[in-house]
Amino acid sequence: MTKPVLFRVTNNLNIGGVQRRLRSLLPRLLPYYDVHVVTYKDKGIFFDELASLGVKTHFIPLKGKWDPVGIYKMSRLFKKYNAKIVHTHSLGGNISGILAAALAKVPVRIGQVHLCHLHWYARKKLHRKKQIFEEKIIHKLFTHKIIFVSKQSLNYFQKNTKLPKNKLVIIHNGFELPTSTDVKIHLKKKYLDHANQKLVGFIGRIAKGKGVNFFIKFAQETLKQNKEQFKFLIIGGGNLEPWQKYVRENKLTKHILFLGEKKNISDYYRILDCLLFTSEPFAEGMPGVVLEACAFGLPVLARPSEPIKEINEYYSRIKFIDDQKNPADNLNAAIFLPPCSLEKFGNEFSIENMLNKTLNLYSSLAQ
Repeated sequence: MTKPVLFRVTNNLNIGGVQRRLRSLLPRLLPYYDVHVVTYKDKGIFFDELASLGVKTHFIPLKGKWDPVGIYKMSRLFKKYNAKIVHTHSLGGNISGILAAALAKVPVRIGQVHLCHLHWYARKKLHRKKQIFEEKIIHKLFTHKIIFVSKQSLNYFQKNTKLPKNKLVIIHNGFELPTSTDVKIHLKKKYLDHANQKLVGFIGRIAKGKGVNFFIKFAQETLKQNKEQFKFLIIGGGNLEPWQKYVRENKLTKHILFLGEKKNISDYYRILDCLLFTSEPFAEGMPGVVLEACAFGLPVLARPSEPIKEINEYYSRIKFIDDQKNPADNLNAAIFLPPCSLEKFGNEFSIENMLNKTLNLYSSLAQ
């Protein structure tokens, strides 16, 4: 029996939260669907890797969300393969991908929102209102369901678009839970000055809303109290130079290290004693970095936000920064949180649960 054809549309397949979820999920959909993925800004590191695993990959460059030539080419691609489901990601994908799917008369069209306030990313208020209006019209006319990764992002989107609640659904991000918790002893020794030192990490792209400035200032204040107890690692790609300059000028290069982007990121979760999560409260839909840290059983110290509170319902080793306490006391309070069972967390945030919820949504819309 021929499997129905599924297309996912995203801007690139580089190392990022959305892309890593796609890398985990798409091969698992292969027993049920003929799975394709289209990128329109860049191919990315997972493009060939997914192709080697049996996911058919396509690159159709777009000059913008409304690029008529690119949308037409994407539409022809959907027609060529007789796509039954098109599932798009983020603002650009939700507009161009859904339009292309509607042109191709694809029976099931699904959008997905991964962020909260930064989903409509225009800097000026009027431009943001334009983005909201444009996406609202596309979804109102052509989309069957929109997936959200948290309650906060769903509520924010619904408040701004006034789209009906029955069109919106939450599917939490899913993760491959680690099978081993062995600490990479040699890797950890590489960064430690002494055996009792604690490694505190920032993991993520150096980008707007991620709170790199907050992390560095927090580290600086901690180091003023005690330069021996903690070492801070910043793991992720992006424009590091302004922050590296600040660290150099303040003579903190021995205590705050920039490690750049790492593909073997699981090794770095394993060597950390605490994740210090500093993203702005409305920047992310459901922070994958925090979920990954939880999957490794790590304590998390975070700025208060609704998505982290949502995760906290399933995982107790989360501490919110208390402004009444000094930074070192905040870190120690998080590090010494007692270990907790991962069963409840795993049931909700496993890749298997995400797969099952995705399959159930697809089949319910295909009837």
